[in-house]
Amino acid sequence: MIFFCALQVSAQRQMDPKMIEMIKSKKVAFITEQVGLTSLEGEKFWPVYNQLEKERMELNDKKRDLEESAEDKAAKTEDAYRKLTMEIVATHLKEAKLMEEYNNKFLSILSAEKVLKLYRSERKFRSYLMQEMRKNDDDKGKK
Repeated sequence: MIFFCALQVSAQRQMDPKMIEMIKSKKVAFITEQVGLTSLEGEKFWPVYNQLEKERMELNDKKRDLEESAEDKAAKTEDAYRKLTMEIVATHLKEAKLMEEYNNKFLSILSAEKVLKLYRSERKFRSYLMQEMRKNDDDKGKK
């Protein structure tokens, strides 16, 4: 999950906004089909899921900024590096708490079985997206 979000951030900075919207649209369709969301469930689920994605993205942006700040070695001491590691771990813990919070929200909307299908479908979609990106890279290399 973390890798995908980091990938999303990186990709969003380099991708055409139309491409980002197309990926989001495919993800919605994929998750809807994989989880078996009814239209009523979808109405309740998607605003909550979209808010989770927004909050995850913010945490991933923070982690990336912390990691990138470590690359600037000017005046970095062991204590400064130690502080950065603690801040990165704290951000991971916030992400875990966020997931716990949203798991409970999802369980108030969907059955536990569908919530599990959600988590599985996110993983499957990441795999699909990675395959597509590799395929596109291979196609570019052949030209």
